[in-house]
Amino acid sequence: MKRILLAVALMNFVCAHAQESPSGPIAQANAATRLFMDLCIPSAGDTAKLRELADRYHLRHTDVSFSQTVLRGKPGEVWSASSSVGEYVVISQPDNSCSVWARRADAATSINQFKRIVLGTGRPGLMVKVLEDRDIEGQGGTYHYLSYLLSKEGRQSGLYASAIASASPTAEVQVRLRLMPAKAE
Repeated sequence: MKRILLAVALMNFVCAHAQESPSGPIAQANAATRLFMDLCIPSAGDTAKLRELADRYHLRHTDVSFSQTVLRGKPGEVWSASSSVGEYVVISQPDNSCSVWARRADAATSINQFKRIVLGTGRPGLMVKVLEDRDIEGQGGTYHYLSYLLSKEGRQSGLYASAIASASPTAEVQVRLRLMPAKAE
């Protein structure tokens, strides 16, 4: 019995010391996922609701030149959600999309968390279809692109959910999570 308790104590010690620092890449991925769950999911397809949530979370709009760069000159709103953990923005566009971008975050953790969120919605009558699951080359390196269409059976509309993540240290933004209304196929 003592050996089992000693083994458990040793495993706990090793696991606790092997975990990522509070401001490291895994913590940054966790924060990005939390923003996505707290802001994008509850406001899915509702820009007014997203604005309300951004206000409730005391997010502030970024400066106009930065917003225009992020939006590539198109209309929309960009809020800073940066914290002591990392740099994040929340983006709203006229297509009723909500995105969370993390400048730095662990790509594998972000993709796995995103999969768990989307696949965790599965239930009878709800279709979850993988649209893309592939690597793409982009500015700053290789990105993993994963997208889903979620819709109720027999409905013409649903939600498009996507994650784009890169482990490359030269990627300008390592994680992008997005949710928006979409037509079901």
